[in-house]
Amino acid sequence: SRDFKMELGAKGKYYLFKKTFGDKSYWYGNYPYVDLIHTGVTQKFMDITMKGYEKYNKADFGKTLMGIFTDEPNLEAAMGKNSAFRWTPDLYEEFKKKWGYDLQINLPSLIDEVGNWKKVRHDYYQTLLEMFLDRWAKPWNTYCEKNGLAWTGHYWEHGWPRPTEGMDEAAFYIYHQQPGVDMLGNQMVAGTGGVTSQFGNARAVRELLSAANQGGHTRRLSETYGGAGWEINFKNLKRLVDWEVVLGVNFVNQHLSYFTMKGVRKFDYPPSFSYHEPWWGDYKMMGDYIGRICLATTVGQQINRTLVLQPNTTAWMYFSRKVKNSMVDTIQKDFKMFVYKMERNHFEYDLGSEEVLRTIGSVEGANIKVGPCSYNLVVIPKTMENLDNSTFELLKDYLKNGGKILSFRNDISFIDGAESENPKKMMNKYPKQWIYANNPDEEQIRQLFTTNEFSILEDIPKSGELYHQRRIMKDGQLVFFVNSDTTRSAAAIVQAQGKTVVKMDLISGKSNRIETKEQYGKISFRINIAPVGSSLYYIPNESLSEPLELKEYTNEKIIDSESSIEVNPSSENVLVLDYLDLKSKNLEMKESHF
Repeated sequence: SRDFKMELGAKGKYYLFKKTFGDKSYWYGNYPYVDLIHTGVTQKFMDITMKGYEKYNKADFGKTLMGIFTDEPNLEAAMGKNSAFRWTPDLYEEFKKKWGYDLQINLPSLIDEVGNWKKVRHDYYQTLLEMFLDRWAKPWNTYCEKNGLAWTGHYWEHGWPRPTEGMDEAAFYIYHQQPGVDMLGNQMVAGTGGVTSQFGNARAVRELLSAANQGGHTRRLSETYGGAGWEINFKNLKRLVDWEVVLGVNFVNQHLSYFTMKGVRKFDYPPSFSYHEPWWGDYKMMGDYIGRICLATTVGQQINRTLVLQPNTTAWMYFSRKVKNSMVDTIQKDFKMFVYKMERNHFEYDLGSEEVLRTIGSVEGANIKVGPCSYNLVVIPKTMENLDNSTFELLKDYLKNGGKILSFRNDISFIDGAESENPKKMMNKYPKQWIYANNPDEEQIRQLFTTNEFSILEDIPKSGELYHQRRIMKDGQLVFFVNSDTTRSAAAIVQAQGKTVVKMDLISGKSNRIETKEQYGKISFRINIAPVGSSLYYIPNESLSEPLELKEYTNEKIIDSESSIEVNPSSENVLVLDYLDLKSKNLEMKESHF
């Protein structure tokens, strides 16, 4: 090029980039993955698939055919091995149109920490996000709205905050009529914040619920149990689904039912929810139970008055495929643990995406409005170094109108990836409204999060792993409790506004009034949730005459056994080797599962 010729004879460090192409994969029919941000790709896919459905099934849209599921759309799979960054033909043009400078001469900043690297990376990922939204999410939203369909599915939300895997899932969720997540595996390590797993990753599910609240969406899907293995039992099936439902899922998509188990399928992310499983004939009880808890978490609405901002754009500034900056891992671990503490303290809140705030956020009095939601407290987490300029302007108006900000960091140094003194000036201008804190466990901080209408006081010392979700209705409220601990019970005193409390049995469907105490115009009741247990309570605004729950069962009798039990297999068993060692010319694998 002309610019390159001008550099001839000059000395210095130069970067040479070449175009790479994605590899073929049997996951994609032995073709490479497509470029979802290339103009026209989404529309072409719709033309190929949806016109066929329209031809034969248009009358069933929104009736028998309720919606469309898209699985893990992403920008990463189209990249070749060892690619330095994601490219598409009009990337440079779109970048310059938005930011006013040339990305090409700043490409080294995406790789190494040279030049104005934080600014370049921020602007680059913001550009990719907007292209992905404009060329993928918005066309699907428009098509489904027009045709009475619910668009659902999930992204790569478990990779957060690495921008290679979606950049900002909440920004996409608001365009889905039924947004969703993916919860694979059968492991949930309590107390870790879900840093190393999907189950236990409270941030991912809370993000789904928050964006659904803000987008006005009622149903929230989870692709659940994939890869849980043939060894999964009913105890873990219940534990895992309870946890994701109490945090926000209310449409459970069991993964999966095999057409056949021939060949590799037997080891491809089991179990199979079908006759292949010996327990399939008994699954109705579990299915009915899931139906009840999903219904309970669909009715009414959550009214959360606290908005916790996510540090997505800060992570963008530190991410490189070549040079690993530890700040990305720090953001992941710190914020996931922060969300976990919020849940375990029983605070009621939504997470906030800066892109969602830009799209549907506004200031109304001393509140920030996001869609139908209204917040009177905004929380800034410890690892949030950057604010988008649109967020900064929103917070400035919010503070001007008397709004409050609770910040777990002392300074915010960047706006749109560039160093700026403006956040510091804003903090200093409103010292009484900008409150600093170190830990959400502090008692004075707890008071900012809690409400006089409802409280949960766990027994001290705490035991178990207690979570809750509260739904507000015209005639009262529903509260769903879950104990995710496998060995210890969880106990607490619950205080709420209402007249009586009705416990709704999630297995039998029966309802009974329980004993309560009344004090200061509110009622309180005690809960004791067994390991892997759950309970649902209805607190009406008016007194109900449901029968009182029996404290003890007196009609049980233990019968002595009169003969020995003999168990015989119905057919010869097969010894399945779940783990193996594999050695070939090119690789060696030890104790590989599946």
